[in-house]
Amino acid sequence: MNKFYHILILIFVTCSCTKDENTIPEVYVNFRIQASEIDGVGSAIYTNDNYGVRGIIIYHKNTNEYVAYDRTCSYRPSNSCEIVEFNDELNPVYLVDSCCTSRFLLDDGTPFSGPALLPLKQYFTSFDGNYINVSN
Repeated sequence: MNKFYHILILIFVTCSCTKDENTIPEVYVNFRIQASEIDGVGSAIYTNDNYGVRGIIIYHKNTNEYVAYDRTCSYRPSNSCEIVEFNDELNPVYLVDSCCTSRFLLDDGTPFSGPALLPLKQYFTSFDGNYINVSN
């Protein structure tokens, strides 16, 4: 009977240590950009691919508030094609992943269409009047 419990524990430990393929990887993020790089409220920009997993989107939410999301889609993030983009480059209203067709709100990264069930990975932002700081 004792051997049975050891095997059961071994199976439990082995299964609990497997990598979750639907998790956006943790990467170190800590940078700042001038607020003048983003137009007024409702505007958004892409950062270069050096930040986040596949780049970061920064959205000017209201007068002194910015939000930042990783461009990696929360649905099957290990697929290299899972990258969110603006629905419209000049006047973005939401974000869309052309691979799985999931759509996300710019306000909070919540999915509202498609197979994605989890929101986009959001980074901490602060605004000091001149610079937008983005970090995790």
